[in-house]
Amino acid sequence: MKTLTLARKISTNDFRIIGRDKFLQLMFGFVVVIAVFLRFAVPALNTNLAALALMPGSFHPEPLSHFYPLIVGFLVIFQGALLSGAIYGFLILDEKEDGTLTALLVTPVPTTQYLGVRMYIPALFAAIIVLAQLYFAGIALPSPPTAIALAIGASLSGPIATLVYANFAENKLQGFAIAKFVGIAGWVILIGWFVAEPYQWLFGLFPPFLISKAYWMALAGDPNWLWVELIGVAGQLIVIWALVQRFQRQLASG
Repeated sequence: MKTLTLARKISTNDFRIIGRDKFLQLMFGFVVVIAVFLRFAVPALNTNLAALALMPGSFHPEPLSHFYPLIVGFLVIFQGALLSGAIYGFLILDEKEDGTLTALLVTPVPTTQYLGVRMYIPALFAAIIVLAQLYFAGIALPSPPTAIALAIGASLSGPIATLVYANFAENKLQGFAIAKFVGIAGWVILIGWFVAEPYQWLFGLFPPFLISKAYWMALAGDPNWLWVELIGVAGQLIVIWALVQRFQRQLASG
């Protein structure tokens, strides 16, 4: 009950901050832009490239639709969840700058309880964002149970991103530098698509890749997709645990 009360208080304060922060509102806007792009621009581009005999044709033997799983796996399964984590990462940086985190250390609220809430909220919103984008886009869409399972697996990228900002940036200016690094990390998914197995599995050292890989396998009808997702979930949980431990030491040291 105390955790739920804390979650409500933190969420209320978060929405207040987002309501007056144009940058965070812009990041929420990207969620909508990505969904609209996938629903309207990508199918239209697929049709036009086919009409021009480019894809399939002189540019590539496959139609653009062949790459829908790659596009959705990157922009929704990974980036959709990442945006949630980035938003809440910047909220933690706000708390760092205004001294809220320092004040937390002298309150009765355990840091573990605070961090639990800080991990739960971006994960929840990441799952909602991924599902909403998948169904609004309506391309390369898996079955509803599979979509829900994939959204849950993908949601862990949210708290990972949040913790990366919390651990490695002290203010928003440093947060912008971290954002560039986090964005580059997603190229692992794009590059991995073009690498043949078994070498493709090496990209699983970046756990979010395995969630996108599970999505590709599910679309191809491979029943082993769930095992791959579970391995990806386990890998992400290990990363979250390590980052939480580091952040707790950071808080304790002042």
